[in-house]
Amino acid sequence: MVDAHRTFVIIGGGLAGAKAAETLRSEGFTGRVILIGDERDHPYERPPLSKGFLTGKEERDSVFVHEPAWYAQADVELHLGQTVVAIDRTAKAVRLGEGTLIHYDKLLLATGAEPRRLDIPGT
Repeated sequence: MVDAHRTFVIIGGGLAGAKAAETLRSEGFTGRVILIGDERDHPYERPPLSKGFLTGKEERDSVFVHEPAWYAQADVELHLGQTVVAIDRTAKAVRLGEGTLIHYDKLLLATGAEPRRLDIPGT
């Protein structure tokens, strides 16, 4: 295939990043897929975390986007507990906090968002 020697890097180990990796594979992408996340756990969904697991109604594994074995089966390389400290768009490379340089052909930033509290009386 044309994309067999291409590398797709996904920065963000949450739901969006995991689903992007899944979509690449389900759509037939055969190149390297590298998922980088700053948390040490496999990608998980936050709503089930607070609504099920933390309340004791669900098991820990219920929050994961995929079973941990799925990533190896789908040939998705995980770099968990890693922070991206630099993106060089000219060289098409990302540098991880521990110094590793990863070259890519395509890059997806799926880092999500952080909720902000409104500084308004009554919130």
